[in-house]
Amino acid sequence: MGIQVEEKVEEKKQLIIKKEDEKTEKNKKIQLFIVAFISLLLLISIEWLYRNTGNLTIDQFIFHLKVPLQGTNSDMIWQYIIQVIPISIIMSLAIMIVIDRYRSEGKAKNAGKIILMISIVYVLMRTNVVGFVLKQITASNFIEENYASVEEEKVIFPEEKNNLIYIYLESMESSYTSKENGGMYKDDYIQELRGLAEENIHFSNTEKLGGAVQLSGTGWTIAGLVSQTSGLPLKISIEQNSYGKYDEFLPGILSLGEILQQNGYQNYFLLGSDAEFGGRSNYFEQHGNYKIWDLKSAIQEGKMTQEEKVWWGYDDKDLFKYAKEQLLEISQKDQPFNYTMLTVDTHFSDGYICPKCENKYSEQYANVISCSSKQVSEFVRWIQEQEFYKNTTIIISGDHLTMQVLSDEKIEKEYQRTIYNAIINPSSLLDISNTHTTNRQFSTIDMFPTTLAALGATIEQDKLGLGTNLFSEKQTLIEQYGFNTVNSEIEKKSKFYEQKFIYNK
Repeated sequence: MGIQVEEKVEEKKQLIIKKEDEKTEKNKKIQLFIVAFISLLLLISIEWLYRNTGNLTIDQFIFHLKVPLQGTNSDMIWQYIIQVIPISIIMSLAIMIVIDRYRSEGKAKNAGKIILMISIVYVLMRTNVVGFVLKQITASNFIEENYASVEEEKVIFPEEKNNLIYIYLESMESSYTSKENGGMYKDDYIQELRGLAEENIHFSNTEKLGGAVQLSGTGWTIAGLVSQTSGLPLKISIEQNSYGKYDEFLPGILSLGEILQQNGYQNYFLLGSDAEFGGRSNYFEQHGNYKIWDLKSAIQEGKMTQEEKVWWGYDDKDLFKYAKEQLLEISQKDQPFNYTMLTVDTHFSDGYICPKCENKYSEQYANVISCSSKQVSEFVRWIQEQEFYKNTTIIISGDHLTMQVLSDEKIEKEYQRTIYNAIINPSSLLDISNTHTTNRQFSTIDMFPTTLAALGATIEQDKLGLGTNLFSEKQTLIEQYGFNTVNSEIEKKSKFYEQKFIYNK
C-alpha cells in the first residue's frame, strides 16, 4: 500500500511539473509572439510612414505626438490599420513558429531579443533620431543673433490699405512644371499656376519658374503656415512638453494676423478640413483672432452633412465655392480684410480626385495637381472680375514641399525642389521697378515681411523675425550664410527661441 501511495504522489508531482512546463512553454511562445509583433510593427510602421509621407521628419513626428490628432483624415488611419496590423500579425506568427522550432533544438535562445534590437536600431537609423537628439543638445545663438524684433512701430501701413487674399496650396511645388520651364518633369502639371507666376510677381531661385527652399521646422502644414506668418520655424523641444499646454501656441510671437488686426484688418481662415488638426485653430485664433470656417463650420451651417465628408473634409471644389460666397459678403464691409485659405486635395497620398479633375495622366497625383492648378487659376480670374479686386493683393504660396514625389523619368540629383509663389496686384505704393526676382536664395520664412511689403507697408530695416523683405535690396539669411549653415543652425537648440516664443518669458 505504501508503495502505491508513493507512486500516486510521484505521478501527481510529475503531472504538476508537466503542467507547469506546458504553462511556461506557452508563456514563452506568447512572449516570443509579442516581441516579434512589436519588432515587426516598428519596422513595417516606419516603412509605411515613409512610403505614405515621403520626407517625414522627426520634428514633425514629435510635434504631432504633442498636440491632439483630432481632425486627422480617418481614411489614413484605416489605411494604416489595414495595411500594417494584419501583415505584422501574420509575419509574427510565422517567425514565432520558425524560432520555436530552432529553440526546441537548443538553438536561437535569444532570437526574440535580437530581432527587437535589430528593429530598434533600424528605426533609429531610418529616422535619424540620434542626429535629431544631438542637434537638440547642441546650443546655437543663431536665431537670437539674427532675429529682427517684430514690434508694431516697425511696420507702418498706408492710410489706404489693400485687402489680402492669401492662398496656401497644399504641397505645391514649382518643381511640378516641365523641365523646359524650370521643373522636374517631362509634362507641365501646373500650366495655369506657371502662367499666373509669369504674368505677375514670382520670386525664383533660377531664371525660370522656381521658388523657396525648405528649411528645417517649415516642412509640414502648420509649420509652413507659422513660418510664412511669423518669420520663424516651428521648433520642437524634447526636454519639456513644450506643446503640452495646447491652449497656448507660441504665445511669444507677433504674427502677420496680429499686425494686420492692429492696423484695422479683419482676419479670416477658410479650410476644408478640421481646423483643430495640428493646432491650426489655436494658432490663428490666438494670433490675429481669425474667424475660422472649416469642416465643422460647414456641417453646423448646413452646407453639408457628416456623411458627405470626403478625404479630409470637403474638397477644393467646394472650398472655392464657399470662398466666393464669403468674399462677396465681407468685401461689402467698411473694413480691410485678410482672407486666408488652405487647399487640401493635393495632400499625400495620391491626392483627392474631385468631379472637376480630368484623367489626363497615368498617375492620380499628377491629375490632382493639374486639377488644382486649373481651379486656383479659375478662382483668381474670378477675383479679378470683382469690384473689390482693385485694392486687393493676392498671394499664392505652397505650404511646404510635397511629401509624395511623382514617379517620372530619372530626376537629376542636383535639382533643387522649391515651393511655389506668386504675388498678384501688390500695392501701388510699392516700387517694384528694381525688384530682383530671379536667382534668389530664400525660404518661406521670407514671405512674412514680403507679404507686408506687398500690402504697401514699410518695414524698418526690411527684416522681420528671420525673414527678409524680398522686394528690398537686403540679402536673405540664406543668401548671406548659405542654406546648409542656416538650416544646421536652426536645427540646433535655441534657448532664446524657447524662452521668448514657446514659454513667453
